[in-house]
Amino acid sequence: MMGTSMENNDILGGLDNSGLKRGHVKTMFVAGMGFFTDAYLLFVLTVASPILASTYGFNLVAIKGTTNLLGFQVLNIQIIEGLISSAVLFGAFFGAMVFGHIADRYGRKKIYGLELSIMIIFTVLSAISVNYLMLIITRFIVGIGVGGDYPISSTIMSEYSSSKHRGKLVSMVFAMQGFGLVSGALVGLGSIYILPIADSWRLMLAFGAIPAIYVVYLRRKLMETPRFSLQVEGNKGAAEKAISTITGVGAGSVDQTITKVKKLSSKDYMHSLRKYLIFVLGTTISWFIFDMAFYGTTLNNGFILQQIGYGSSASLRTTIFNTAIGDTILAGAFALPGYWIAVGLIDRAGRRLLQWVGFAVMAAAYIVLGVEYSFLKTDIDLFIMVFGVSYLFGNIGPNTTTFILPTELFPTKIRSTAHGIAASIAKLGAGIFTFLFLILGTALGNGGEFELLGAMAAIGAVVTLLTIRETKGLSLEVSSEDPAEGVWDFKPNQPISVESATKGQ
Repeated sequence: MMGTSMENNDILGGLDNSGLKRGHVKTMFVAGMGFFTDAYLLFVLTVASPILASTYGFNLVAIKGTTNLLGFQVLNIQIIEGLISSAVLFGAFFGAMVFGHIADRYGRKKIYGLELSIMIIFTVLSAISVNYLMLIITRFIVGIGVGGDYPISSTIMSEYSSSKHRGKLVSMVFAMQGFGLVSGALVGLGSIYILPIADSWRLMLAFGAIPAIYVVYLRRKLMETPRFSLQVEGNKGAAEKAISTITGVGAGSVDQTITKVKKLSSKDYMHSLRKYLIFVLGTTISWFIFDMAFYGTTLNNGFILQQIGYGSSASLRTTIFNTAIGDTILAGAFALPGYWIAVGLIDRAGRRLLQWVGFAVMAAAYIVLGVEYSFLKTDIDLFIMVFGVSYLFGNIGPNTTTFILPTELFPTKIRSTAHGIAASIAKLGAGIFTFLFLILGTALGNGGEFELLGAMAAIGAVVTLLTIRETKGLSLEVSSEDPAEGVWDFKPNQPISVESATKGQ
């Protein structure tokens, strides 16, 4: 066992100590284009929503009456609009949980591309929806694919990265979301001038399938990650070949020996997750809190902008134009820079610091928006500036770090499962708050929903400080050491211990 562990360490050491190689960049692109598509499909709806609600879409304005929901009389049209906006997120709840676990049981490669195929097929079907029920169902299934992309893409990029550049590479995968955000607004803007308004929303939705088609092919060509091959399948030859491919360094004579590794039962998975409960709670709660704020506000940008007098117009085309411009300003000036500032800082400042500072600034910005809502809504530029600060620091911090940390705090055998759990619960929170945002805005009034988000973000900062271990510069075998053993903080570039390799990593 000792000899095998040392050999495994030598194999992984070649990957951990490698520089930034062409193979890393290619893998980043293949994984990242999925997140471009994810973000586009999620956020293009902010531009399409006014059309769907109009007589040009599904004539939701004709839906009358109210329903008692959580003690409030809610317009039925708000319920339908909330379900359309949140359907993808509720689907992602199931997709992340299911795909995350399958990727640990059967391998990352075997199912990589299936999640994107689901997105493509049901994106096309959503674009030809004949009524809002079909749109909600197809968008829900699109969400299953979106959710599946989270644990698989992040885990693959993390397990292929060197210790020094892992944060940068995984955050670059996630930063592709920023381009998806901007593209959604720009495609929405172009669609209303290319096609009649009655058909423009269909083009907005269908466009999301186009860049994803070629990416499916590229994903199917990726090799299994060296860590899964070595530590779960016991296939040293496959691991050496994968490392050689990614780093460009020849593997020489490849050892074809396959060591029999015990497959984990469902009971084993639960036991392993219990050992890492502090990290399960830390990653899940912090991601849940962030997604409630991020998706609740971002998917309702159109509503927020109209509430402060930006976007509303007697002309539907002008309303859509203004909403798209507002989205472009928020995404281009605040969200997109935030993603790429995170890329530059993540391996320097570390994950933990960026996450709690991001939450703290978000809390301050939301509380200002809530307390001074009556004043700020009369000054559109100032409102957008304060709201944009929450956007900027959210992306520099928790939006990026909550995606990275689950790939680093858990061992290979449960890495994708743990990431799937955190992403799944986060998307559930996002779906619930997106659905309730319009209702809370009406029920609480005068910015009360922002005060609630401010309190939640403050809790996120505290949770980060209490439950998250710093992982920058560490090999995955060190960063995922059992927290129950009392070892909490490690020094960057600490070598892999023999014990790490023998504990079912």
